[in-house]
Amino acid sequence: MDTSELDWSLPNNWCLCHFGDIATVINGKNQSKVENPDGKYPIYGSGGIMGRADDFICPANCTIIGRKGSINNPIFVEEKFWNVDTAFGLCPSEAVLPKFLYYFCEYFDFTTLDSSTTLPSLTKTNIQQIVLALPPIDEQKRILDKIVELFGILDEIVLNLI
Repeated sequence: MDTSELDWSLPNNWCLCHFGDIATVINGKNQSKVENPDGKYPIYGSGGIMGRADDFICPANCTIIGRKGSINNPIFVEEKFWNVDTAFGLCPSEAVLPKFLYYFCEYFDFTTLDSSTTLPSLTKTNIQQIVLALPPIDEQKRILDKIVELFGILDEIVLNLI
């Protein structure tokens, strides 16, 4: 979809863009040749860590989403990692803060892109075509600071309930 076709009212300096313009979608690979229980890098699937590896595919500060199965369970990874062939690594460009990209993925309903008939699945092309409103970096920082503040308040509330 051409972003100029959308009629969104955006704050000043925000822009509409495709996901593929602000992040690289990295295909996972089979881990059998790099798997090592003492490996330096974690191996991630859509459900979390599955083992260790001697090599990595994705750089630090990327988000993982499932390609098959658990497609609506993003995971933020702060270190280099190997992602298996049933998960995508989402590597942010300089236009987007890594955690901002992660929280967008937390918010976005990836099941709307699911075209399968049985096991939920995503394609790289579908992900790259997602349209999002992107604020400037300073505004992304402000939004992230507010998220951290609110989660801190929620954590306090939960602790007080126990």
